[in-house]
Amino acid sequence: MSLKKWNTIFVIAVPVGAFAIFWLIRLVFGAHVRLVAWVALFAWLIGSQWWQSRTLGVRTQALKDMWGLADQRQLTAEDLHQLAPQYSTAQLKQTAGQRPQFLPRPQVVAQITAALKQKPAVKKHHRK
Repeated sequence: MSLKKWNTIFVIAVPVGAFAIFWLIRLVFGAHVRLVAWVALFAWLIGSQWWQSRTLGVRTQALKDMWGLADQRQLTAEDLHQLAPQYSTAQLKQTAGQRPQFLPRPQVVAQITAALKQKPAVKKHHRK
């Protein structure tokens, strides 16, 4: 999933969820408990932001680990495409770096990482 799509879903889910929580509390408890609805609204906003940041951080770290193993084995995005044919080479190239522009499914990243751990690392020969 592209990062743009991920952020779009988040931008839509947060206000919809906030609106639903706000009105659900008002409907269940009545209009006189506006403060409870506002507290729940802000709890939802803070919690959803925390969840999105944490999830994105975990997925980014998994990609960094995957690319670290790939670099140790001197593999490119073309080589990783062989391990995950459902993603194109261009998509896999977008997963590299500090700020990935594409997020593959977490299961696929774990699968690639496990496969890379099975391959021996390439030793660098230093000339003197």
